[in-house]
Amino acid sequence: MSLPPQRFVSPSSKICHLCLQLAKMVITVHISPSLLMEIYEFLKLVRKYNNGEFCDPFKQILQDFDEQRNNLDEASLRVHELFKDYIQLTQGYNGLRKRVMLNYYHAKLWDRFGFIDSQRYLDYFKILRSYRSGQKSMKKMVEELAILFAGHMDLFLEFCEFLPCDFDFGD
Repeated sequence: MSLPPQRFVSPSSKICHLCLQLAKMVITVHISPSLLMEIYEFLKLVRKYNNGEFCDPFKQILQDFDEQRNNLDEASLRVHELFKDYIQLTQGYNGLRKRVMLNYYHAKLWDRFGFIDSQRYLDYFKILRSYRSGQKSMKKMVEELAILFAGHMDLFLEFCEFLPCDFDFGD
């Protein structure tokens, strides 16, 4: 009697599966290949600490989220608690979460303006580019975005969450 063929699961395919779970945990959006690579690199960092202290509990957090035993806030708190004494892991997770949240924000902008008001959507990126290239100060960028998002205060406030903590909104 022959045994059914076993499916070989390489370590890299396990990491890819974890990458997708982590991306889903952080927020479900279209993920660019570069962001997927960042997730992959972060998971390699977690595996570097694979003495059972991080990798297995981290997998469990992702699995609990995937199976809806935890919501996003609970899962994030568990991750922060797991990594609390390891700055490199905490910073990696926070940076990754922020990048994914930014992708989610851009998708939200597209949903709101893409078809209806594509010029406003394009103007958003034009304002960001002018700031990144040094043509505008951060304050000027924020002022222009406040005008651009007039009538859409939720989008403006959500954008402000990406600003540095010490940003001064004053005159």
